[in-house]
Amino acid sequence: MEDNWEVVIADPDSQGEPRDEEVLMRGAEDEARRVYIDRTAEAADRGHAYVKLRRDGTDVETWPQLTGWTV
Repeated sequence: MEDNWEVVIADPDSQGEPRDEEVLMRGAEDEARRVYIDRTAEAADRGHAYVKLRRDGTDVETWPQLTGWTV
């Protein structure tokens, strides 16, 4: 069975709701990782709240990275 990879983005006012996410691509892992890297490189300039790389619905990588620090 082939894994399902996708890259999603959200704008700052989306509040992290899945219905407000935009799926940039679905497909093979290699292509998904390429799109994820390209989009994270320009995410701040584009004003994205986050960019996520998912495999079968589970977040694999997220920009910005969670640090574990709280303020």
